[in-house]
Amino acid sequence: MADEKDFADPIRDHASAGDSPHAHQPPGRRRWTDVLIHRWPTALGIAVAAMTAYDMDLDEGIEFLSPLMVVMALAYLGAAVLDRRWSAWVLLLAGLAIVVVLRPLDSGVAPSVGLLVAALVLLVLGVARGLLRRPGGLTLQATGMLGFGAIALAALYVDLDLGRYLVAAGLIGHAAWDTVHYRLDRVVARSYAEFCAVLDILVGAAILFMMQSRTAAVHRSLESPRLAGVTQGWCRIASLAFPRRATGCSSSARAP
Repeated sequence: MADEKDFADPIRDHASAGDSPHAHQPPGRRRWTDVLIHRWPTALGIAVAAMTAYDMDLDEGIEFLSPLMVVMALAYLGAAVLDRRWSAWVLLLAGLAIVVVLRPLDSGVAPSVGLLVAALVLLVLGVARGLLRRPGGLTLQATGMLGFGAIALAALYVDLDLGRYLVAAGLIGHAAWDTVHYRLDRVVARSYAEFCAVLDILVGAAILFMMQSRTAAVHRSLESPRLAGVTQGWCRIASLAFPRRATGCSSSARAP
């Protein structure tokens, strides 16, 4: 009886495994499902970055992307103050809500300034809790907040093109900040660091790509009249020297 029981157990286990939902899924679908389950922050970051880049206007987008960098840093500072790694997600949503509320208002106060005031309140709360001496905590995050906040403010008050490049550099720099915290597994939840890193690097790269595309388009528009003039000049010379062979030139470019 014991032998029959031992023999039946593997059969029952195999039947149970075969009856699981994953066993009936195609290998490709199961692989993508596993990727989405384990890498959902990356998928979410790609989706948000795609929507941001699709609707991005370089002439006005700087007013939203600059505060975005401050929001990302604010979430780190708040998580360090509250000593709750999951709170980074809550602070991200709260910071975005502040941007959405302040941006349409014609109050003259940039959303980045409002976010920096919130960061100052968090810093005072952290000092009151005696967190300044904790290694890798409040002091480091306050330094990061100061650095990224300065870049965000500078981007609003310099030349527009320089401001766009500053925002792109700040976002890419913050992606490196996210990567370090993801590897060390500190301060914020790893899911937040992963999401933030993907979003930052993709949006920063999108800004640089759009800036380069715009610059190339401007150069082409400036070169087109010059090239047209050169072509007409060569056609005029060719029509004078070889009146019967200058078939590639327009009639307007030929000599009367």
